[in-house]
Amino acid sequence: MSGQRGIVHSFGPFELSIANRLLTIDAKIVPLGARAMDLLIVLVEQAGKVVGRRTLIARVWPERGAEQVSLRVHISALRKALDQSDPGRRFVANIPGRGYSFVVPVTSRASQVSESPRPPQRLRVPPRLTRMRGREAVVAEIKAKLAEQKFVAIIGPGGVGKTTVAVAVAHDMGTAFDGQVLFIDLSALDDASLVAPAIATSLGMSVQTTNVVPALIDRLRERPTLVVLDCCEHLIAGAAAVAEELVRRVPTLHLLATSREAMRVEGEHVYELAGLECPPEDGDLSAQDVLQYPSVQLLVDRVRTVRSDFDLTDADAPIAARICRRLDGIPLAVELAACRVDIFGLGKTASLLDERLNLSWVGRRTAPSRHQTLNATLEWSYDLLGEAEKRVLNRLSVFAGGFTFEAVVAIVADGAVDEASVSDCVWELRSKSLIAAQGQDGRLRLLDPTRAFALQRLSVSDEQDIFRRRHALYFTDLFRQAAAMDMSIGSRALGIEVDNLRAALNWAFSATGDAKIGVELAAASASTWMGMSLLTECREWMRKAIGCLDDANSGTRQEMVIQSALASCMMFTGGMTDESYATWAKTRLLAEGLKDVEQQLISLLVLWAHHVRIPDYPEATGLADGCGHVAERSGNRGAMAMANYMRGITYHHSGRMLEAESCLELSLHRDDEASRQSLIKRFGYDRKADALGVLANLVLLRGSPDQARRFTRMSIAEARQLDHTVPLCVALTWASFNMYLTSPDDDETEALVRELVEHAGKYAVESYHGFGLAMQALCDARRGAAEAVATLYSGLEKLSAARYGVFNWILQAELARCMAVAGRPRQALDIFEAARINLDERQWYAPELLRIRGELALSNSEGLPVCREYLRRSLELSTQQGSLSWTLRAATSLAIAEKSAGRKEAAWRTLQATYAKFREDFETFDLRLAKQVLNGSHWRDVIANPMP
Repeated sequence: MSGQRGIVHSFGPFELSIANRLLTIDAKIVPLGARAMDLLIVLVEQAGKVVGRRTLIARVWPERGAEQVSLRVHISALRKALDQSDPGRRFVANIPGRGYSFVVPVTSRASQVSESPRPPQRLRVPPRLTRMRGREAVVAEIKAKLAEQKFVAIIGPGGVGKTTVAVAVAHDMGTAFDGQVLFIDLSALDDASLVAPAIATSLGMSVQTTNVVPALIDRLRERPTLVVLDCCEHLIAGAAAVAEELVRRVPTLHLLATSREAMRVEGEHVYELAGLECPPEDGDLSAQDVLQYPSVQLLVDRVRTVRSDFDLTDADAPIAARICRRLDGIPLAVELAACRVDIFGLGKTASLLDERLNLSWVGRRTAPSRHQTLNATLEWSYDLLGEAEKRVLNRLSVFAGGFTFEAVVAIVADGAVDEASVSDCVWELRSKSLIAAQGQDGRLRLLDPTRAFALQRLSVSDEQDIFRRRHALYFTDLFRQAAAMDMSIGSRALGIEVDNLRAALNWAFSATGDAKIGVELAAASASTWMGMSLLTECREWMRKAIGCLDDANSGTRQEMVIQSALASCMMFTGGMTDESYATWAKTRLLAEGLKDVEQQLISLLVLWAHHVRIPDYPEATGLADGCGHVAERSGNRGAMAMANYMRGITYHHSGRMLEAESCLELSLHRDDEASRQSLIKRFGYDRKADALGVLANLVLLRGSPDQARRFTRMSIAEARQLDHTVPLCVALTWASFNMYLTSPDDDETEALVRELVEHAGKYAVESYHGFGLAMQALCDARRGAAEAVATLYSGLEKLSAARYGVFNWILQAELARCMAVAGRPRQALDIFEAARINLDERQWYAPELLRIRGELALSNSEGLPVCREYLRRSLELSTQQGSLSWTLRAATSLAIAEKSAGRKEAAWRTLQATYAKFREDFETFDLRLAKQVLNGSHWRDVIANPMP
């Protein structure tokens, strides 16, 4: 910086040694950062003159320049250092429009000694931070390590709180060392040879030799001492040499160091300090929940320093948790964000961080200059790197979320930095706390502030698009390979790469990206999005890809994959709309043109599902049969299992119970696991869980409640094992409905309904969420809740929007029955009639619709003959279907309704004959009620009863 290396400048009470880069006052060192020291030297050398801002930037940041804000920050740090020692006196003046000037008279003399400046008095340990959060266990652990192992280095990224922890340890251990605790801040030193003199001066020793270590060893041997060397990273070699020598030769010495990298010397025990613990990604956490985490405690505490009335609400709890996660729990970053909450509020602050992590936010005025902003903190570390390390760090910013070493080598290495150099640089960056470990499998990541800093550096270089492209191409190849793998392997391997996948797609579809790569990556990753149940996000990426398709992609397998993924996502998130149906129809045509049997079957399956859900059972039957023909020609076991599944579901919904049972059992017993997993892989849908749920309902209707319960448990177990959204929704739908039929007032019924509502709502699967709300309404209606009707219609609206009509009539009919039982027969009949139920349509619950209509006829004074006719039709249809449970209900209702002795006796015999056909679980609601009617213990003689 200066040719006057032997010069000492004096001004006011200060002395500035150019050779040693030390500022002292009354023999005490004034802590000053490297940039602030550079600025002071330039200004003092030209005292009384105006030094332009551009000149200062060129002198202090000669390699790459700096922003005006960086200059202002370091000028501010310099002023604070001078003002604190001589309050009220102005040393550096701002000359508007021109620059800065050092306005205090300066005298200069040649240095008479080559060694360090005259020794300052012994430094005291800085005051303990009064509001330290979440570090109690850390402090205790370091104290124990230090007592046992003598030499401990606290390492970690800038701003993580290493100094705060070291100060706390020093204070706590002061008594054990009888006050003999030395705290040496090395940040103001710019020469490794000054480490030992700095320790000596803190002991009050007179430094009169260039090699102070022997004298220092003799002094330290006099009594047990704790030495804390703070901020060693910029002098790491010198600090390491001194530390190793002192620890080796002074048995009573205990040494604690803080650094952004380990010293890597004998005797050192490393403690890696991580960020404060953050709440998990869970939107249901309350304010009380998130305040259990130190990062949120710190955030709230710092916000209250500027807004004393601030209270964290439950609504804001997820936002506070997101801010802390975004900042990796780094205390400095959390503090800087907290300063913005007073102006922007939590929500806007979180949005600003999401849009662009602002590294220039300014924090506490009294903080060291390197901690005034995140940018200054990271710049301090960045300036200590070699050119190759800087280049590798910048390139690593293209990764999001984390990366493997293999990925780094494949993407980052090139002619400028070969593979061997990349390997060395990654190791060095990890050792310097600029790369963090992610999990226990050797995976690495850049903390978000570090990534944002490196990304800024990359963006101003000519390498940004080159390495974003290489990143996107690497992950396109990775996901393409995984798409051909078994789902159980591919999904687990790639689920962790979802952030990289997002980053690659965002670049590819950006104005500066390559849409062709985006289309390829979207097609390659479609199964991963589906397999992870990220349906809404998958839908948007597939839409972007379709928007970028050209003639070269038309009619290709790539288009077919994208179209089918889009159609599937639209179906599961928004229901069977005209758009999703048209997309599937197009997919089917593409599959037929490509002679892709598997995709033909998949398309037929989804088009079939559309007609089942409407419902349109005749058309669904035709599509199921069409799938059967394709499957039989293929000779594939999995394809035939799928065809039998489709037929079984259709027959069940059409009321053809015996045929349905046979097909579903064939599908389950003869299925091919690879084919089943392929369906899950591509669409997140499982035919096994669905078949078991429907089979549970089928055997329940056929009079086997115990067996139904076993199938229900199997269905849920299969769905939970898969850990996919839609299969669990399906399993919970059938489980909750079947439980309602057998035990409507049981706690398990409501628990299943509640889980369905929460799970489907969380993942925005609207059709199943609507069904869950409707079932919740029925449970409430049985207790007489006034809001039940509104809740049911809210659920029906969702079902209607999703074009899911399988349960619509039975849900509304059951609500009407509940209203009648609650003593509101007119409202009950209005609800039934508003549903526009076609009592002549043949479907699986048609007998129950007729039975409920018969009960409503009696409660609305339409007369017993009208009631009797509906119940007769219910008995007849349920018998034809083989639905023994519906028959039992109709027979029970008829036995209760009949008044005359002759008719009552006939109804009683019908009920007795039906009851005798049951062979298991006589504790269901229906069977208990039937038994009461048969033995005369059912005391009510009207039809309005609380039967399910």
